[in-house]
Amino acid sequence: MRRNIFKSLTRACSMLLISQVLLTSPALADSRLEAQRKTYDQAMTALKQGQYSRYLQLKEGLSDYPLYSYLLLEEIKRQDPPQDHEVQAFLVTQGDLPAAQAVKNTWLQRLAKEGKWDLLRKHYDSASQSTELDCQLALQMWRDGDATLARKRAAELWTVGHSQPNACDPLFDRWQAAGGLTEDVAWQRLRLALLYRQDALARYLVRYLPEHKALAERFIEAATKPSRLSETARYRPGAGQPSERLTDIVTVALRRMARDDPTAAMALWPFYRDLPFPESDRLAITRDIGVRLAKRHDPQALPFMAANDPSMADDQVSEWRIRLALRTGQWREAHDLTQAMPDSLQQQNRWRYWRARSTQLAFPDRDVAEQYAALADERDFYGFIAAERSRKPYALNHRPADVEPRAHARVSQTAGIRRAREFLARGQIVNARREWYHAGRTFSREELIAQAAMARDLGWHFPAIRGISQAQHWDDLDIRFPLAYQQPITQQARARQLNPTWVYAITRQESGFMEDARSHAGAMGLMQLMPGTAKETARRFGIALSNPNDVLLPERNIALGTAYLAQLHEQFQGNRVLASAAYNAGPGRVRQWTRGVDNLPADVWIENIPFDETRQYVQSVLSYAVIYGDKLGIEQPVMDNTEHMLNFPAR
Repeated sequence: MRRNIFKSLTRACSMLLISQVLLTSPALADSRLEAQRKTYDQAMTALKQGQYSRYLQLKEGLSDYPLYSYLLLEEIKRQDPPQDHEVQAFLVTQGDLPAAQAVKNTWLQRLAKEGKWDLLRKHYDSASQSTELDCQLALQMWRDGDATLARKRAAELWTVGHSQPNACDPLFDRWQAAGGLTEDVAWQRLRLALLYRQDALARYLVRYLPEHKALAERFIEAATKPSRLSETARYRPGAGQPSERLTDIVTVALRRMARDDPTAAMALWPFYRDLPFPESDRLAITRDIGVRLAKRHDPQALPFMAANDPSMADDQVSEWRIRLALRTGQWREAHDLTQAMPDSLQQQNRWRYWRARSTQLAFPDRDVAEQYAALADERDFYGFIAAERSRKPYALNHRPADVEPRAHARVSQTAGIRRAREFLARGQIVNARREWYHAGRTFSREELIAQAAMARDLGWHFPAIRGISQAQHWDDLDIRFPLAYQQPITQQARARQLNPTWVYAITRQESGFMEDARSHAGAMGLMQLMPGTAKETARRFGIALSNPNDVLLPERNIALGTAYLAQLHEQFQGNRVLASAAYNAGPGRVRQWTRGVDNLPADVWIENIPFDETRQYVQSVLSYAVIYGDKLGIEQPVMDNTEHMLNFPAR
């Protein structure tokens, strides 16, 4: 079997070239391809069942079949184990397979067990990197005489805020015996462990701090029960209490408290603000307390952030200072902050808009039309809303991608693309996407554009959108915003009295038109419905849903998603801004975010959405609806007149 796999690997490439000469007739090629598909399936079954003689017979004539590499992959996976030269030959000829890295990793682990260090080092690279192998290689480096570098690597691997694999123990034991594990190093790891809430690891580390055991235990106590910081005398520098380590204790405890109760953390800050915090820690505390309070729309966060980051050194703190000033109606404060923020932020469209908008709100007599007009040339949420304010047309700036013929030819002949297209023809969509994406990792920008155009021509919307985005060619709106599933989307939108531009925007944002999309949370299909939401919506609106997996059927998913969107639209009194936010974050959270709102401009409310994902989601949906409005010939402003102000109590 080993001789056969080695021969197969060495002649595979030449057979592919021969096949291109032989298959000159399209009809003959199609007929032969169909026959090869059947033979391939039979050969794979025979191989998996251990019928090796039959497998070898069936394998003949498949060398030019696009999925031939998967037979070789299955062969090598079934070796127990394959010889080193077989793996090396496989990686040379089939290294472009998505699964090749897994084959390589398994082999490298075996090389470590067998002590073949030279071969391991030769093939070890960043793609193969693992903590286990890092530790084993560092230990072997020590054995080979490079103790200095090995000790340095051991210290790096040990000083982390989480547990390391057991395979690292021999390295760490030798490093500790050589005096590498000092109390200062142990304290660094204790700090990291507690910062990342690895409390069990922290308790284990106390054994490495015999001279500072009491202080280490106090550190753990303060981090796990941050309310102990109210006993301020215990955490202030004094006789026998090292200032630097007490500062570490307060930093970690305050940051952990801030994540659960930022109000309590801010109340304790005056007792500790004079400690010698490094600037990075002071900013981290400011961020953890101030930004969390700002996301709760607590006006106390403004003076806190101003006092602890007066120079606007931290971008996140700076952004939330402006957002909170806007939310609380402090227009002059917001205006002044937009003028003082770093250039890197001022140049962003977001803050260009708010510089003009805060000026307009703070100084109604000032003319900001020129600022809005300059921003209106941009194709995004802020550009579109600036266009409306300056009475300019939206700058869609559509520019079709220019597909370079030679790049297209190179892409179409790439083995991974040929495999992806064959998987697609066989209906194996997941495998097709895996090959398609893997092939694109090595493409140039011109080749990525060609790949995206190829996916578009295949009607494969999500890979097309993904590819054109990777190429950073943002101007081809036909590839980025396809009119996919037009009949069911427009039909369902009209049936629910919704603008189809909105339904299109939601679908594009949710899944990029990937029919079988599944989120980590369990949302499914084109409009990303949670199973419970789909079931309840089907019951409420009388939509057939006998099997939960029917949610993945495109027309069923669109019917359910549009019905649920209509429900939210009604629930939030016809306001697309709130309904869009609710589609992403849930209606309960949106009701919470609108509590106490009285006549608040909608752009201010959107900017203050506490979840970064939901804020970007709402802005994208409103922007995408404008683009789809142009495509469908339907006038669709960023926000309708009734959506510009939030002036009603939430239900």
